[in-house]
Amino acid sequence: MPLRRDSWRQSIGGLAPRVVIGAVLLKDQADQQMRHGKVQFERGAFAQAAVHWMEAARGYEEIGQAKEQCQALINVAYALQREGQIRRAQNVLQTALTLSEQAGHRLLTATILGQLGTTSLSLGKAESATEHLTKALNLAREEQRPALVAGLLNDLGNALAARGQFPEAIDVYAESRRLAAETKQPALSATAQVNGAVARMQNRQLPEAQREFDQALKEVQALGDDQAKTAGLLNIGLGYQDLHEALAAARAGAGKRPEAATAASTASGDAELLRQASEAFTHAAEAAGRIGDARGQSYAWGYLGSLRETEQNSAAALEYSRKAIFAAQKVNAPDSLYRWQWQTARLLRASGKEEEALDAYQRALAVLQPIGYEYSSGFQNRHHSFRESVLPLYREYEDALLRRTAASTSAEQNQQYLVRVRDAVEASHRAELQDYFRDDCVATAKQQRGVSGIPAGTAVLYPISLSDRLELVVETAAGLKHYPVPVGGDTLTREVRAFRHLVQDRRSQNYLGPAQTLYGWLLAPLQQDFQAAGITTLVMVPEGTLRTIPISALHDGREFVVNRYAVAVSPAMELTDPRASQRGRGGVLSMALTESRQGFPAEAERGDEVQAVKTIYGGTALVNSEFSVPSVEQQIKSQQVDIVHVASHSEVGHDATNSFLLAYDDKISMDRLAQMVGLLQYRKEPLELLTLSACETAAEDDRAALGLGGIAVKTGARSALASLWVAGDQAAPELVAEFYRQLQDSTVSKAVALQRAQQKMLAQPGHTHPSYWAPFLLINNWM
Repeated sequence: MPLRRDSWRQSIGGLAPRVVIGAVLLKDQADQQMRHGKVQFERGAFAQAAVHWMEAARGYEEIGQAKEQCQALINVAYALQREGQIRRAQNVLQTALTLSEQAGHRLLTATILGQLGTTSLSLGKAESATEHLTKALNLAREEQRPALVAGLLNDLGNALAARGQFPEAIDVYAESRRLAAETKQPALSATAQVNGAVARMQNRQLPEAQREFDQALKEVQALGDDQAKTAGLLNIGLGYQDLHEALAAARAGAGKRPEAATAASTASGDAELLRQASEAFTHAAEAAGRIGDARGQSYAWGYLGSLRETEQNSAAALEYSRKAIFAAQKVNAPDSLYRWQWQTARLLRASGKEEEALDAYQRALAVLQPIGYEYSSGFQNRHHSFRESVLPLYREYEDALLRRTAASTSAEQNQQYLVRVRDAVEASHRAELQDYFRDDCVATAKQQRGVSGIPAGTAVLYPISLSDRLELVVETAAGLKHYPVPVGGDTLTREVRAFRHLVQDRRSQNYLGPAQTLYGWLLAPLQQDFQAAGITTLVMVPEGTLRTIPISALHDGREFVVNRYAVAVSPAMELTDPRASQRGRGGVLSMALTESRQGFPAEAERGDEVQAVKTIYGGTALVNSEFSVPSVEQQIKSQQVDIVHVASHSEVGHDATNSFLLAYDDKISMDRLAQMVGLLQYRKEPLELLTLSACETAAEDDRAALGLGGIAVKTGARSALASLWVAGDQAAPELVAEFYRQLQDSTVSKAVALQRAQQKMLAQPGHTHPSYWAPFLLINNWM
């Protein structure tokens, strides 16, 4: 509570009355901003609430009230988190944490750590979330604050569930619920009950999950009208929907899994679950309306629209969706707005209103693009992957545009549609890469990209895999063209998976079958136009599983693609600087690890590789103990480096946090590598080439291949040369050495230099198999 004016006079002693009055006024103003923020927050206007609370924090800072400032910053972060601006929330929390630790406010520190845990979880960093929440719990328990412990346990349960530790999460939710009841926090008790039900459903305990949802519904209905009640009803409604889908899947697999049949037979019918979901959403909309919570209403009406859509009641679905859009717009809630605009687009398209649907898709994407990856979660941080919650929006839009393109009779209109298709694909690739790295590297690369058209003799290929067909969109200096191929997405994926496994097995020639099949789908339709246009360089902008394979190893029945085209890959052309490179400006820093370190085997040939690079280009070589993190940083800082070459084990994982390259003294994470190489991007020219010659990605992990394709974007290098798998033997040193020899000719592009090096390896007896030469990819700038 604010101090009375007379108590302020007593607390500041002999200060002049003007100073006293000024401080009191600032305090009153800050307190008022706190109250205004609370009002805005309760109506779902989180952005406005954050503004008021930030003003309050500044006021408290001016009068030296660190504790109140800290609490205001916590509120700001919570509002930003609810708004979906997770990284901004974390920055605010770090400021608050420093303040609370300096002032010795242990309870505030525990609260901030807990919130850092929930924001980390929103960014998909469950391990980091668990660490923050465990520290917060220890502090709260030491201070004997069971009410705070109860809330932190619920958040810890969420982190455990995100890591797939469902039995542990269920136990933690139960403890949170018990403490919430003891400390008279009914809303938290109901929340823990709902979360426990979701965890049981994820653990395939379907009857138990339904019983817990039913119990949670009774508890939530008994709450007074507030945001907690609205959130509880929404999550229960979503839970019934998810349970309906889980039971349907259990019934489908009942013949194979008897336990699934038992689970399905003991639950209520599908129609009853959907009716319960509908009732929960309806009650949520009513409760939100009574307290003026427009954001809550937006979600409730949007979810009701989704239910009506599944029931094929298009008129009701469209009415609910439009109400949801209007409510989201009232409080500027982009996290829900893009979803209901997308839903509206689907409904319009299903009713045959193609142009109206395209406009709705565009509006959804216009909302989504500025907010980025942080909206890959739904209401109350119900987490969905980027591929579940965002990528389908882009695919539907591209599909709709391509169908309009096919129906177009005007060449000019055809080009206009194809430009929109290309731009949508580019935007989806940028968003997906941003979701992978979860930082600003994508935005930075887009800003730094030079302006240049596609040169003559070069074609950029965008393959778009849809459920019923493959669309090949090609851009050359002459414009855009598309080629539909009658092969569905599932069929394409199976063939790509088979090829990736077989092409690595040098004992077999079985890769030729899928290599020729994929050539027939991906490149054969383009050959006549490519020959007429004199295309010699092919830049692939692959998606999904196509990122996991080397296009140069596809086969037309007579020869490999590498004998016809110089091939490069790009995660997105808007992230690729297409201007010709200026080589020879700086030196070469090459590094190798030949000794066994951290359980990885010794690889003597990597020393030969680095020696070959030094023989060709000179420069500095760091081998084994010289190849330490401090030494690398010192070398990059102290000299003008043009090329960084790393001959050491490196892995690109499903998540950027699991990716690394091995130095003598440590594993260098993707972030650390970006920091090291990033020292160069703020000089006059960025790093020209980063080579990772012993890189490895899992065969079926196209998300890891996405990370590999984005390595140049992440590090700020103009180009990267990296391997999908480790070639082994002497293949890598020989191929890399030839690549660098070719690069010495300034008239030879990087793509052609790699092509010639691969052709030379292919021509050698015993090395014709693609496993030796095909894994190397030239990424981003190919000039």
